[in-house]
Amino acid sequence: MRAPRITIDARVVAATRPLRACRLVDPARGHQGRAHPLRWSTARFYRLNAVLSLGVYAVFAIAVPPDPGGVRGAVGLSLLMAMTFWVTTEATRRGPVGLVAPLTAMSPALTVILAVAILGERISFEQGFGIGAALAGSVLLSFRPRAPQALAGWLPLALASLVLQGLGAFIAKVLVTASGPTDLLVTSAAVQLIVGLIIARGEPLGGRELLQGRGLATAVILVAAAVATIGYLSALSVGPASVIVPLVATSPALGGLLGILTLHETVTRRQLAGIALGGFAAVLLATAA
Repeated sequence: MRAPRITIDARVVAATRPLRACRLVDPARGHQGRAHPLRWSTARFYRLNAVLSLGVYAVFAIAVPPDPGGVRGAVGLSLLMAMTFWVTTEATRRGPVGLVAPLTAMSPALTVILAVAILGERISFEQGFGIGAALAGSVLLSFRPRAPQALAGWLPLALASLVLQGLGAFIAKVLVTASGPTDLLVTSAAVQLIVGLIIARGEPLGGRELLQGRGLATAVILVAAAVATIGYLSALSVGPASVIVPLVATSPALGGLLGILTLHETVTRRQLAGIALGGFAAVLLATAA
């Protein structure tokens, strides 16, 4: 039986953008951009994110039960997402971030092409303009003209990441439309938790750090990001992927703005242009939906 779903549109996605952008601002940084690291490894942070996300999604599953018929597809996509994470990380490690990040930021374009060609979605002139602005803003925000010497093989990995991310978002649209968002939410967090437990097996749990200061701020932001993901997949289950995916891709613009306002980070004219384009695209896509 098909799981009940929340009626939600692109305007709700726009409302959740501040939550998604929050995770782009490092809570371990103090005023004036000074870093105060929590001394957490990437593996430990990955595990923590999985634990908190799974807890949030379990509560959501009580209100919107999963569809048993959609579990197999959700598990398959979750494994694809895990592979995408590795490919993207390896591409970033090998290649110049200033080229890898803008390249992978174009993945929503592939999702739009697939949604229009296969699902028959239609986009208006305003939405098409907003999609273009969102992609341009993402590229401007992530482009860095100066980068360290790249290792061999980064370009095929970056291209693979672009394809996997774009394809993954399209498959997510197909899955959540058929069975609702709960299956994908729970299985993706469960797969992430399994991976996190393996790669962080030697790391302490550090529960006390989450009860105060920057540790608590980090936990709150991760929970907020999980809530935002619920909003994103719920919207994707009833709305057009050709609009929603590019709209969500504008969240780094808000993250950059928060970094400037709260952390007093320096910003280039290129980044300001990217933030402006991202904000403009978000407003245009949300109002044109």
